[in-house]
Amino acid sequence: SEPTAGLPADTTAEAWRAQMDAIAGRSIAERLDEWAQLNHGVAQMAEQAVRRRYPDYDDRQVFLVLVRRTYGDDLALQVWPEAARVGR
Repeated sequence: SEPTAGLPADTTAEAWRAQMDAIAGRSIAERLDEWAQLNHGVAQMAEQAVRRRYPDYDDRQVFLVLVRRTYGDDLALQVWPEAARVGR
């Protein structure tokens, strides 16, 4: 039996192995492309969530909220002090 490290609780070992085999069958370039697409999608969802929460914020304010959420207040406020004026 093949290892099933990281097996999600809602996934059978067979389905997990099939998924891992499918990933292993892709080239590094294909894996990186998929990662980039997923990363972009997550970033879009995070931005949409901020825009829903703060509908009056302009693009800069949305950016600052995302910076605070991504990097934490300590770092964000050191680099972008104006981030203190936006929500989290």
